[in-house]
Amino acid sequence: MPASTWLRALLYGGVAAVVIAVPSDLIDTPIFGRPVETRWIDYVILFVTSALIGLIFAIRPAVSGSGELARSRDREGTRTIWGGFTSFLAVGCPVCNQAVVALVGTSGALTWWAPVQPVVGLAAVALLLYTLRKRLRTYRLAACPVPS
Repeated sequence: MPASTWLRALLYGGVAAVVIAVPSDLIDTPIFGRPVETRWIDYVILFVTSALIGLIFAIRPAVSGSGELARSRDREGTRTIWGGFTSFLAVGCPVCNQAVVALVGTSGALTWWAPVQPVVGLAAVALLLYTLRKRLRTYRLAACPVPS
C-alpha cells in the first residue's frame, strides 16, 4: 500500500478513537464522566478497533455506479459502523449505558454486563477483521482488475 494510504489510516483511526473514547470517557473530558474505573482491556479494544476502522476507511476504493463492487462497499460501510458501535458498547461505562440499566438495573449492569463487555469487544474486533478482509479483496479487485 502507498504511504498516503497509511497516513489516511492513521487519520481515520485517530478520529475513530476520539469518537469512541470521548463519550465512553476513556479520554477524560469535562463533558462526560465515568463512575466505574476503566480496565486495561478497554484501552486494548479501543486501540485495536480504531486501527481496524482506520484501515477499512483508508483503503476505500473510489468506485461509482451500482455494480457488485459498489453494493459490496455499502455492506462493508454498514459493517464498519456496526463494528464501531459494538466497540463503543464494549469500552463504555456499564452503568452509564441507559439501555442496559433499564433492562437489568444498576446492579445487573455491574454484575452481568461488565463481565460480558470484553467478549463484546472481541465480537467488534472479529466483525471489523471480517470487514477489512472483504475490503482488501475489493481493493485489490479495483486496483488491479483482471481482464475477462
